[in-house]
Amino acid sequence: MSAMRILAYFGVTPDYEALRESEWSTAGRGPSSGGGEGDGRDEGAGPADLPDTRYVRRILDCFDESALELALRLLDALVGLGGTAGLGAVSVGAADAEPHLKTLLALGFERAARVHTEAVLDFAPAATAALIAAYTQRIDRSDLLMLGARSGPGGDGTVPFRVADHLGWPCITQATEVEPLADGRLRVTLMTDDGLQRLTARTPCVLAIGNAVVSHLRVPTLTDRLAVRGRQPDILEPADLGVDLSELLGRETQTLTALESVDRRRESILVPGDTPRAKAQALFDSRLKSLLEEL
Repeated sequence: MSAMRILAYFGVTPDYEALRESEWSTAGRGPSSGGGEGDGRDEGAGPADLPDTRYVRRILDCFDESALELALRLLDALVGLGGTAGLGAVSVGAADAEPHLKTLLALGFERAARVHTEAVLDFAPAATAALIAAYTQRIDRSDLLMLGARSGPGGDGTVPFRVADHLGWPCITQATEVEPLADGRLRVTLMTDDGLQRLTARTPCVLAIGNAVVSHLRVPTLTDRLAVRGRQPDILEPADLGVDLSELLGRETQTLTALESVDRRRESILVPGDTPRAKAQALFDSRLKSLLEEL
């Protein structure tokens, strides 16, 4: 079995669910989203009508997190078959991705890199895909790329296909599981309109991870973290990859102008009663009794 070079891409996003209602109501009055000390972005780098997320933690998109964990499981399975593999991770954006990159190094990723940009790429799939593809070809030289089927608040689901087009590789979307075969091929489980299907694929290829059963990244131990405490992710600029980011952003057709919170409140009633028995009787008398009489 020949060695396989695996690369997993991920993005990070503010945990918008953790924002208070007051943060949404003051959007546009203060610094733009992502600005502030320690966040790696300049104030004013993004649109004006965004909530202030400087003090909100950065999280992985669920599909990207699944891709990272599946990449680790694929590595474990390859080693179990007596094969060899190299595992790398890359992210595109500001410095808020670096804690996640250091976590991945502690988990056994050999390579970790960030393509630095202060630009907001949530609604720039063409630019994001061009940077991922350029890193894959010029720097990592991997033959299997794994990433989430969609990523971030503005993910439109086209990034995996755009990357595959740049690379000239086939793209398998909505993958939920991947297993190595003894002959070097991969058995991929994917979700289709007709249900789960399995196919056999050769590398190089792109796997876009969908609703995988494995949705959480494993947690490194303190010993794991101490073992790589001196290692730092590689930082590259778009120019290092031969990419003119300004030119790509100028061709994007979507612009993020504002974000609004979704009101998830639902109408409800308060059932009277001092005891569970009294509440059950009140609920029966007010709601269920009339329904039973109609039967």
